[in-house]
Amino acid sequence: MLEIDSRADSVQSFALPDELQGSEGIAYSPKGDVLAVATGDTNMVFLFRRSADGRFETEPCARLGGGDSPLNFPHDVAFASSGSGELLAVVQREGAVAIYQRKGDGIYGTAPVFEIRGPRTRLKFSDGVAFVPPRCDHLAVCNWETSTVSFYRQVSASPVRFDLEPVFLLEHSSLSRPDGLAFSACGLWLALANHGKHTVSIYRRRSRLLARGKLSYGPGPVAVIDDPTLRYPHSVAFTPETNDLVVTNSGANYFNVYPSIERGRRLRWSNSPSLSPIVRPDVEFQQVNSRNAMEGGPKGVAVHRDGLAICNPEIGVKIYRLRERSPVET
Repeated sequence: MLEIDSRADSVQSFALPDELQGSEGIAYSPKGDVLAVATGDTNMVFLFRRSADGRFETEPCARLGGGDSPLNFPHDVAFASSGSGELLAVVQREGAVAIYQRKGDGIYGTAPVFEIRGPRTRLKFSDGVAFVPPRCDHLAVCNWETSTVSFYRQVSASPVRFDLEPVFLLEHSSLSRPDGLAFSACGLWLALANHGKHTVSIYRRRSRLLARGKLSYGPGPVAVIDDPTLRYPHSVAFTPETNDLVVTNSGANYFNVYPSIERGRRLRWSNSPSLSPIVRPDVEFQQVNSRNAMEGGPKGVAVHRDGLAICNPEIGVKIYRLRERSPVET
């Protein structure tokens, strides 16, 4: 079960450049030494480096999306290890994914090494992106307009290449305008934030035998979190050790933590949050939320070891310390 230290002196907060960036998605690099933030309204992705004291520098070490390699409303970001370096995927609402590469020297190229785009991709108003663990040789993208999740296979590591046509398309009535998605570290579980239904759907990866050796989730969810405190869920993240589920609410002044529950060999999630930390002073939240019920709350979320990071257009970035305990047994 997750425990979050929300004391002011233990939380790192910082605004993004110019304090005018509409942050939507956030992700830790595999080693946790870089934090990426996607800012939709300014078409940029900012990279922040972790300093020796464990906190992140507040000035970006790199900016992606400017010059000759523009981005179009980047909404989410995802990292994956790849050979001796790393990949960074940036999903754009126009229906495209830009993939950047970090070489062994630790430097990211400012231009994408590959793009998933075009009519063959079947991307429609794409909001969330994630690599599929543990091999990270597939990329999943959720589509708001069609309420589906598209999976793309990596066909080459050098040079980086992905299939342009999805090798698997997840469709189900439980999905409604999915805004964000996340996989457990083992890749067995897939969670989707349903903006349209105020729910979270959780799917299990099918065995290779049943799926005939292909990647597949479903066909239906193993659980649906239908908690009345969910307000336009935006992003989701599993904790690495216990698979507790963190869900942000773009229409509420808190994010929720749903503990995992072991039932024999089955894993399920509580329908009630164990934690709902308040993100900002309520008067500040109301100033935004009173104008738009879908805004004002936390948006992107990412978890890495003992850190939980969220982002929001008004607060920028907040990073909490956390620790995990053994899952609840019933």
